[in-house]
Amino acid sequence: MILTGWRLRAAEARIRVQLVRLAWRFAPTFARGVAALRSMEALRRQFMGPGPIRKLVRVNGRHYWDLHSPGWPSAAFDAYHLTELNRLAPFRPGVGQELKAVVLAITQQCAQHCAHCFEWDRLNQPDPLTRADLLALVARVQARGVGQIQLSGGEPLRRYADVLAILQNATPGTDFWLLTAGIGLTTGRARELRAAGLTGVQISLDHHEPALHDFFRGYDGAFRAAEAAVRAALAAGLVVALNLCPTRAFATPANLTAYAELARAWGVQFVHLLEPRAVGHYAGQDVGLSPEQEALLEAFYHRLNTHPAYRAYPIVTYHGWHQRRVGCFGAADRYLYLDPTGDLHACPFCQGSAGSACTDAGLAAGIDRLRAGGCGKFAAAS
Repeated sequence: MILTGWRLRAAEARIRVQLVRLAWRFAPTFARGVAALRSMEALRRQFMGPGPIRKLVRVNGRHYWDLHSPGWPSAAFDAYHLTELNRLAPFRPGVGQELKAVVLAITQQCAQHCAHCFEWDRLNQPDPLTRADLLALVARVQARGVGQIQLSGGEPLRRYADVLAILQNATPGTDFWLLTAGIGLTTGRARELRAAGLTGVQISLDHHEPALHDFFRGYDGAFRAAEAAVRAALAAGLVVALNLCPTRAFATPANLTAYAELARAWGVQFVHLLEPRAVGHYAGQDVGLSPEQEALLEAFYHRLNTHPAYRAYPIVTYHGWHQRRVGCFGAADRYLYLDPTGDLHACPFCQGSAGSACTDAGLAAGIDRLRAGGCGKFAAAS
């Protein structure tokens, strides 16, 4: 359910009360707690735009306003926001700069051949990490207070048994998401994943026209698989987002409108915009959007999230908007990317190994290297 109106305001008030409780409980003084809360609100306004939250998603009793924050109420929500409060106005001496989120690629296997694939150079090579390796990696990043782990690939459903094992062996306090093209996500599997602890799925859908999506993905039937996966995930009670790479050819008013209508008709809760980058299969190509197209996407982002006529439409998240105004939260500032070999990278689109995370020392050293280097493209905005 997408909440608006008085239901939204009531939920928003309860969320704010919880944040005040966290600050009141852990801040050494009232003034320090107030400073932390004010800093968080200022960052939220920079990140999402001025004004109050316009929409909330409620699934299984938890509320979400962003794909990258754990749902409330939950232990993951409390830990995630307590870390952020302490980061913005430090009041817990000795507490490190914990990670907020990790994108963990668990496989190089995939049946599709997507035009924008950032793992193109190693696609369908043997997976070097065993199930035991993956479980150890997850435990290692959870020990650093991570609030969200996104299981990616390749196609993570190609290692379905390992996904289940990760969920079943994880400690409480972290939201888990599956980033998938949808092939193999049946209703039975979706229910099994949710029972094991999965929060939601981000399903790739790069065009509202089936033939054009199939062409972009290099796979006949990709659109049908994505649609079936959406239905299975919703039936199982998972939060569902559509991931869209809006290329130059796609980024037009007509295509964005048609995509929004399809997302609403399917009943998904989020649409996630990921601009094309010249990496992987796009390496060396001029694939960046024009300033006019960036402005078009920003207008789409604001319209669907704020205009009363779009209250029943999914919430839109858009990294490009945030990065150009606040800076990039990758490079272990708040999140990082772990590739299928266990190496650390700034993000899936800014790759360059900072070392292996397969030991505690390697993870710590890699995080330090990433933070020292930062995000080159968006550093000036930070």
